[in-house]
Amino acid sequence: MSYQVLAQKYRPQTFDDVIGQDTVTRTLKNSILQGRIANAYIFCGPRGVGKTSIARLLSKVLNCEKDPDKRPCNSCPSCVEISQGNNIDVLEIDGASNRGIDEIRTLRENVKFSPSKGEYKIYIIDEVHMLTAEAFNALLKTLEEPPAHVKFIFATTEPHKVLPTIMSRCQRFDFKRIPPAMIYDRLMDIANREKIDIEEKAALVIARSADGSMRDALVILDQMVSFSGGKIRSGEVIDLLGMVHKDKIFELSDSVIENAPEKLISILDELINNGKDPVFITNSLISHYRDLMILKTAGKPTSDMAFSPDEKKKIDEQVEKLTIEEILYVLQNLTHCLSLMKNTFFARAPLELTLIRLTKRSSALQLAEVVKKLDNPSFGVDRDVHSLGAQARSEKPVNRPPRHKEPGSASPDPSRSDNDQPQDDQSERSAEFHWKALLNYVRNKKMSVYTFLNAARPVELNSKKVIIGFGKEHAFNKEALETENNRLIIEEAAGKVLGASPRLEFTLLEFISENTGEDDPKAEEKLMAEKKKMGPVIEQAMDVFGGHVVRDMKEGPAR
Repeated sequence: MSYQVLAQKYRPQTFDDVIGQDTVTRTLKNSILQGRIANAYIFCGPRGVGKTSIARLLSKVLNCEKDPDKRPCNSCPSCVEISQGNNIDVLEIDGASNRGIDEIRTLRENVKFSPSKGEYKIYIIDEVHMLTAEAFNALLKTLEEPPAHVKFIFATTEPHKVLPTIMSRCQRFDFKRIPPAMIYDRLMDIANREKIDIEEKAALVIARSADGSMRDALVILDQMVSFSGGKIRSGEVIDLLGMVHKDKIFELSDSVIENAPEKLISILDELINNGKDPVFITNSLISHYRDLMILKTAGKPTSDMAFSPDEKKKIDEQVEKLTIEEILYVLQNLTHCLSLMKNTFFARAPLELTLIRLTKRSSALQLAEVVKKLDNPSFGVDRDVHSLGAQARSEKPVNRPPRHKEPGSASPDPSRSDNDQPQDDQSERSAEFHWKALLNYVRNKKMSVYTFLNAARPVELNSKKVIIGFGKEHAFNKEALETENNRLIIEEAAGKVLGASPRLEFTLLEFISENTGEDDPKAEEKLMAEKKKMGPVIEQAMDVFGGHVVRDMKEGPAR
C-alpha cells in the first residue's frame, strides 16, 4: 500500500473530529437533526481550516446508508467512496479549472438526472470565486430552485469575489483560523499515534508557523519526519523553515531595551550572514513587539498567541521593563522600516538605522512631557522669573556715559540722592527682566509664536500698555503675531508676567536698520510692496513644527 500523507490520513471523519470550528459543526448537526437542509451552502475562510473536510462530512451524512443517528458511519459503501473521493453522486469540482460558462451549462444539464445510489446528488465546488461572472449568472436559477435531489456546497478563500446574487442564495458559514494551542494539541496527539519523537517546543514552533492552518501544520510535520528521521527538535524546524530563532529575537529585543547598539549590530550581522532576510527579521520583531503590546495592555495573551514556559518567562520580564509608550514607539518605527525597505535594494540599512534609533529612544522627548509642558505653561516661567528678578535686584548700577543735554535744559540737582532721582538703569533692567519672562512664557506655550517674537524688542512694557516693535526686516513676523490666536497667547503672557491686562500693540521701528543702524527713508515703501498675508497651510505647518519664515529683503519675498 502506498504511503498516505498525514494531512489525508488524519482528515476528520466525523463532526467531532473537527477542531476550531465549533459554530459551524454545531449549526450543521442541528440542521441535519431537524431536517432543515438548505439548497446551497458556501464555506468561507482561509486555507487548511476544514472547509472541504466538512463539505465531505455533510455529504456523508446526507447519503449514509446506515444513518442510525444522523452521523456518518464511515463503513457503508457510500461513506467509504466519499472518503476516497470516488463516489459518483458526490462530484468535487475545481472552480479554477472549470470556471467558464460551458462547464456550468453542462452542470445544469446533469442536475436533472437522479442520483445513482444515494439520496442526493451533491456538487462540491472548491475555489468558487474563480468562476466567471457569466458562469455565476448561468448558475443563478438552478441554485435558487434546484431539483429536490440536488445540493450545492461551495468553498472559497476569497468570499468578496463571489457575486452578491450567489451569496444571497446560499447559507454562508465563516471558518476561523485555528488557534496555535489547538494545532499544538493535535500535533502532539498525531505524533503519539505515529510514534514520532517530537520536542514540545518544536511542535509549538510548527503550530505558530502554520498561521492557523491545520493542513499546513501536518505538511510541515510530515516534512520534518523525513528530515530528522523521527526525532524532531525545535532548532531543526527553525532551520528547515528559514525562520529566525526565537532566542535571537529575544536578544535583539533585549539590546533595544538595554540601549546597546554594539550588541544589537553584532546579533543582526550574525543573522544576516546566516541567510536571514532583513524583511523577515523585521516582521519577526514586529510580531514579537505586538505580543509585548497585547500583554502590556490586556495582561493576558490572545487566542492566536502561544508560548513555551521559558518564552513566557522571558516575555514577561521584557513587558516589565518597557512602558506602553515605548512599545508603541518601537512598533511605529519597525512598521515604517518595512516601507523604507520597499524602496531600496539594500534592505539591511533601513533595519540597522531603525534599530540604532530605537536604542537612542531615551534622548527623544516623551509625548507625555510635551503635553505636560503645553498644559502648564507656568512651568519654567516662575523659575525663570524668580532667577531673573534676583539677578535684577543683585546687579549693581552701571556707570553709563552722560546723556546728550539739549540746549536750555535744566541741570540735575546734585544735592538730590540717587534714590530720589529717576533711575534709568533700574527701569531698563526691570523692562529687560519682564521681557525675558514674557518670552519664556510664550516659548513654553507655543514655539512658533516665540520664534516670531524673539526678533522683536519692547518699546513700552508696563501694566497699562505693551508696545512691541519690529525692525523693517521683520515685518512678516509682525503680521504673523497680529493673527487672533497668536495675539491671545502674547496677551496671556503679558498678563501673567505684569500681573495686569495691558493693551497690546505692534509697531514697525522704521527708524531702525538692523544691519547698519541708519535710517532708511524708503523702508516703509519697500515693506508695503513686499507684504503678503501668510496662508493657512503655512501657518498650520509652522504651528506643528515650530518653525518660522526667513525673508531676504534683497532677494525678494519669502519662499
